[in-house]
Amino acid sequence: MKSSTLLVILVLQAVLVMGIFAAVAKENAVGESKAIDINPGQLKCCTNCNFSFSGLYTCDDVVAKKCDPVCKKCVAVQTKAGKKFKCTDTFLGMCGPKC
Repeated sequence: MKSSTLLVILVLQAVLVMGIFAAVAKENAVGESKAIDINPGQLKCCTNCNFSFSGLYTCDDVVAKKCDPVCKKCVAVQTKAGKKFKCTDTFLGMCGPKC
């Protein structure tokens, strides 16, 4: 087999593999934000703040009464002391002051 034929086959294989990786990456949204619903508001206060370098944060505070009015997704959490509530929103910016 000539070296030029071998080179063409190797180039075609490389293009095929790159195309497969590109299709998989597009389907899995690699490197992109996967439809994170960001709440544009800010909580009045947050003691257990999980801040990421991307500028997004979530608050892991569990409260006895309803969540902050800014919260869009308030879920009930079962604790030893009974039913409490937690805001599961993702916020953009800095965490609020501690409660």
